[in-house]
Amino acid sequence: MATSARTSSGLEHFTRVNESMWINKPTSTPTSTYPSPSSAPDLILLAGWMGASPRLLSKYTAGYEKLYPSARILAITTTACDAVFQSQSSNVARIEPAIDTLLSLPPEAKLLVHCFSNGGAWRTCTIAKAYREKMGRSLPVTAMVLDSTPGRERYETTIRAFSVSLPKNIILNTLAAVLLRIGYGVLRIAAWLSGKTDFIAELREDLNNKDLFDVDSSRLYVYSDTDLMVDWRFVEEHIAEAKSLGYAVQGDRFIGSAHCGHLLQDSERYWGGVTSSWETAL
Repeated sequence: MATSARTSSGLEHFTRVNESMWINKPTSTPTSTYPSPSSAPDLILLAGWMGASPRLLSKYTAGYEKLYPSARILAITTTACDAVFQSQSSNVARIEPAIDTLLSLPPEAKLLVHCFSNGGAWRTCTIAKAYREKMGRSLPVTAMVLDSTPGRERYETTIRAFSVSLPKNIILNTLAAVLLRIGYGVLRIAAWLSGKTDFIAELREDLNNKDLFDVDSSRLYVYSDTDLMVDWRFVEEHIAEAKSLGYAVQGDRFIGSAHCGHLLQDSERYWGGVTSSWETAL
């Protein structure tokens, strides 16, 4: 695992593993108000949306630390560059510490995966593929939460999602936005000419691939009717596909919340859904 260093962002008490990964080592002793260690996750893998900063992800890590203080939490960020321009080998190398952490889990360990948007879902699928490559089996997920994902490939909505992680400086942002549109356009044309499946279609297939995610795990899809990046109908199509394949699925459609903004609208409902899904999986 990479040399540890402390982050000065929203995850100060986490250990920084590399430029896109943080992990905590719980010190809290659960009390009677919390689930016992035997019913709590051993590891929570949190894969953020494209451009999500550690400070934004810390809203979710803090929630999990309250719910399951005995659980380790592995928080991972993703950028547009990772998904579009980095090679497969570079992306696999970047998530190698996550694979090492997963491989260190005992056979009976309980794993909760929580991914956000298509970027987080893509990162999760990359981890699942790398795990299968090493172990020859699916990722040992007990329960999975899919927040605002998966969508379908649409040029403008995909560009909007990628743009979240562009530089804030107006000059750099404008330049990066132009390069992003050109680069993504070239990739779409190349994919069409080669007959390859597009980025989002591939992750939709991967999420319902039993070789990557076993049907024994439970799933919670959290999404919104007003999401401007991921249409709720695309999410419900995937829910129907997952159910038809035998996955145990719950869906919670929020009204009026923004993309990856459901926690901000109703935190009690959000965490209630997460704990209900987890308890269903046990």
